Amino acid sequence: MQLFSNKLSLSAGRFQVEAGERVVGPMRAGLKIGVILDGRQSLELDDRPAVMVAGPSLLIAANSGEHMQRRTGLAGGKLRCALLQFDLDFVESEFGAQFDALHGFMRGDAALWVRPASAALCALALQLAEPAVADNLHRLYLAGKALELAAVALDTVMTDVPARPARMPHRTAERVREARDIMLSRLQDPPGLAELARMTGLNPTNLTSGFRQLFGASVFGYLQEQRLQRAHALIDSGEMTVAEAAFQVGYTPAHFSSLFRKRFGMPPSALR
Repeated sequence: MQLFSNKLSLSAGRFQVEAGERVVGPMRAGLKIGVILDGRQSLELDDRPAVMVAGPSLLIAANSGEHMQRRTGLAGGKLRCALLQFDLDFVESEFGAQFDALHGFMRGDAALWVRPASAALCALALQLAEPAVADNLHRLYLAGKALELAAVALDTVMTDVPARPARMPHRTAERVREARDIMLSRLQDPPGLAELARMTGLNPTNLTSGFRQLFGASVFGYLQEQRLQRAHALIDSGEMTVAEAAFQVGYTPAHFSSLFRKRFGMPPSALR
């Protein structure tokens, strides 16, 4: 559905996604906000590492240039979500200061954030997917709820970062990404903060602030999210049991189950 003179595109509801189904295409300039309620996808932006998204999750993508995106279904079945696409000129005129702040965290004028979706965001996504008003009021209702969801989503991201971040030196950014890659290759036994800083030639303070600037999370927070997403995929695919997946990403089963329930709102055994 097109709203605000075609400046906002809205898609909400249940969509059939086959395991391994891959969609490749250009990423339109502007702001994309999605709340994934159920289902899993792998997202890639240009040549960057894939990001796993499993509901309930908040996804925000912002770009002002031309980029390619790739979406791959990771489990057959329904993907239940609400997706908003704001055109760049609408974003710049209506969300000015917020979008300026997001620009500071873009790599090559594009950025992607994934966060756990709060109960408030999930409720708004459901209201968009199942509007409880008369048909002749749908457009008005959906326009209001879409803007409300955008405000809550941007608030979620912007509380993670300063409003006007200093530009990170290119060499520092490369070292922070190197640290990220090291962690992703060692989910079972990741280096501690001090060791990771030494391995990349940064001090712990610069590494921590760099992670927040590039990835919108602390080193520990980013690591935990990637571990849980990886374990979710291993269990959901049937490749490993809950205990095996827990050990694979460096947790004891009891600790893993507690973190998993807190992140996804259900025990890991519910995936089997």
